[in-house]
Amino acid sequence: MKLKKYIGIVLLMLVSLPSFAKDDLKALYDSLDYSVAHKDMYVQEKIKRIDDIRSALSYANLNDVNKYVVYNQLYNEYWKFDLDSAIHYARLEVEAANRMNDEYRQTQAELQLAVSYAMHGMYLQAEQILSKHSLETLPTDLRAEYYNAHIQFLQYYLYTSDSPEDIRLQSNYRDSLYATQDQSSMEYRLSLVDRMPESERLAGYTRLQDLVEKFSPLYARITYNIAAIHVNNGNNNEGKKFYIRSALSDLYNCTRENQSAYELARLAYSEGDYTRAYRYAQSSFEDAITAGIQFRVTQVSGFYSMITDIYQRREASDKQSLINIIVLSGILLICLIAAVYFIFQQLKKIMRIRKDLADSNDELQRLNETLNDMNAQLHSSNSLLQENNDIKEQYIGQFFNICSGYIDKIGDYQNVLYRLAVNKHYDELVKKLRSTTLIDSETEALYHHFDTIFLNLFPTFVADLNALLREEERIVLKQDTLLNKELRIYALLRLGITDSEKIANFLRCSTSTIYNYRTKMRNRAIDKDTFEDQFIGK
Repeated sequence: MKLKKYIGIVLLMLVSLPSFAKDDLKALYDSLDYSVAHKDMYVQEKIKRIDDIRSALSYANLNDVNKYVVYNQLYNEYWKFDLDSAIHYARLEVEAANRMNDEYRQTQAELQLAVSYAMHGMYLQAEQILSKHSLETLPTDLRAEYYNAHIQFLQYYLYTSDSPEDIRLQSNYRDSLYATQDQSSMEYRLSLVDRMPESERLAGYTRLQDLVEKFSPLYARITYNIAAIHVNNGNNNEGKKFYIRSALSDLYNCTRENQSAYELARLAYSEGDYTRAYRYAQSSFEDAITAGIQFRVTQVSGFYSMITDIYQRREASDKQSLINIIVLSGILLICLIAAVYFIFQQLKKIMRIRKDLADSNDELQRLNETLNDMNAQLHSSNSLLQENNDIKEQYIGQFFNICSGYIDKIGDYQNVLYRLAVNKHYDELVKKLRSTTLIDSETEALYHHFDTIFLNLFPTFVADLNALLREEERIVLKQDTLLNKELRIYALLRLGITDSEKIANFLRCSTSTIYNYRTKMRNRAIDKDTFEDQFIGK
């Protein structure tokens, strides 16, 4: 309910905008479109209100007078909302009045029933009820309702008959209604304006518009009449504004005889706005079908069928056009992507060439700057090369001497073993063969030669290694000791021998031992993750 009130306030602000406002018509159309899309909200509020009224019928002590009142309230709620239900409660009014033997209420209910029958297309039943009553027996204060019932019957019936006699009869009933109406009522004032000359009606309706409550059913009728006058005078935009106000009022009150929406649909169709024409015609047709308002269904159905066919064909055409646009856009997008990719590749190539040229210039500059340094260093390098050649000759000579000495020792050892074998000193021969003294001594001699040669090549080896170890973990060699086993491992690594198996063979131990030594040494380093890379790279 709060939401409905809130939207009602917004709509009230919109319909109250001054007619000269630049965006007045657009704002009104937006409001109407929103209300059409959400008209179920108003319907739910209407149904809730009806249920609240109907709940009174459950009271145990309800008499026929009270029931008649409730039936009348329900009839008024269902009027132009659901004619089947309106007819149902009008019949219940008649039955309650009969039980009360109340002729006044019975006549009043039957007139309501006759009007509902006529609106529902049940003209025969409506005519039977109306012909049942005569002015001679009719209470004076029901004569206005009697004339009004005849007027509405003829109004609905004239959609199926254009008899001049019926038209003249309707005009006579209007004159009679005018003569019997309460002159203080708004209905009388409206009838008075209806009888004015055409040139004065617009001003008369405008004055009445300011006197009635916004969004009331009477407000919808008045604004509809104002709109019709503007359209007849060729002022379609002003007519649309008042048709929209009238349509908004009908939606707000759940009045499903929404003639204004139908007129807006026709105006939109005449201007080629088929989407809006279809939307309003569909809303008007659905409301008429739901409410059971037969004359309105007859009126709208032909136009709705036509505009539906046009709308569907245009929608199919628009859909095909959209598909074509999407396909064309896709092709253009692919071409654009390809072009952008090609341009990007060319730009990358140009940038790469520029970078290469810049790098080449920088490189040439650096080469020019270092050329003199290289020439200066060339003489020094030649001197160092000569020195290295002398070192290589020296150590290669020592290598040959060691190898030659080993061959002589092997020969002497072989002769000793041969003599022992020839002289059949087998026990001593076996003892010699089992002894590791020679091997151990030669191994020690080999390591001593290796240590001596290596330290001659790398005299700062031990200091360099210790510089990478934590102070408390640095290696301190025993007196007269050149290198120990763990130092020999790193000496071999320093010479470029990184294969653990080769190192193990040279040092006469297992590869796991080599791994353990290297792991322990790394753990003693200042930075164990980069220790070996730093040392080997020196």
